[in-house]
Amino acid sequence: MLGLFGTEHQQELQKRTHEMRHWIAGTPGIYNAGRFMGIDDPDRQPWSAMEAMLERDALLALRMISLRQVAHFFPRLQATGCRVDTWDIFIGEPHDAGSQAHAIVAEDLPAGITIRPQLADAESAKTRAVQQFLAASGLAPFPGTMLVARPPLAKTIVLADESGAIAATGHAYFPHNAHSPFCDHAWIGLLAVAGSWRGKGLGRLVNALLVNCAFTELGARFVYEMVSPSNHISRRMVEGSGLRLAPDLRCGVATPANTARFTQWRLASEL
Repeated sequence: MLGLFGTEHQQELQKRTHEMRHWIAGTPGIYNAGRFMGIDDPDRQPWSAMEAMLERDALLALRMISLRQVAHFFPRLQATGCRVDTWDIFIGEPHDAGSQAHAIVAEDLPAGITIRPQLADAESAKTRAVQQFLAASGLAPFPGTMLVARPPLAKTIVLADESGAIAATGHAYFPHNAHSPFCDHAWIGLLAVAGSWRGKGLGRLVNALLVNCAFTELGARFVYEMVSPSNHISRRMVEGSGLRLAPDLRCGVATPANTARFTQWRLASEL
């Protein structure tokens, strides 16, 4: 069982991404976003294929693309009637992000906070609770099969409070296939913090735990995160874990102009 979760559209995308995972892994220019499939090199995919993907999925994600590609493809997508939401890319290496994350992880956990054991079953109540927590935080959740994946493939981190309730979450995995120059880059995301714990540094902690895990358990050579250009507080949080802006890379998600943003980043002040 896949542990699909979310709206009918979200579950349809998750199911299709799982069913096409081998094609995604073997096709140049395509990456696995977990909750959908996207393109990390639009020069390696014909425009007709991108149009077909947009029509089929009601979104088209372009991640880790160059400024030249942004200038060429974003206007074309907007000309079709789409809105393109964008994120900046922050990248870290072991000598900077790894060192800073390790220092944060070495600190004592906040009083009452524990790290839960890893999720083990894609359809379990514990996995479903994480998906519900992500959805309540405004994040499109991953299918259970991805949340339960273990090192060296991926890792989900869940912090719990004294009552056993979820206090914060985060996830790290490798979205890009062997054809991509970013195949050794682990993505850090699904960062969410319970309302009663916001502003107490749990976002910073989960972020550091994931960066540290990406280097020490997943074997990543780089980590990257995506932040909205206007979200200055989140940018400072990411930079606090040693990641730095990659000025020549962008991420954009094109959706029909009358639809809501597919997923969101919560403000670091809330994390």
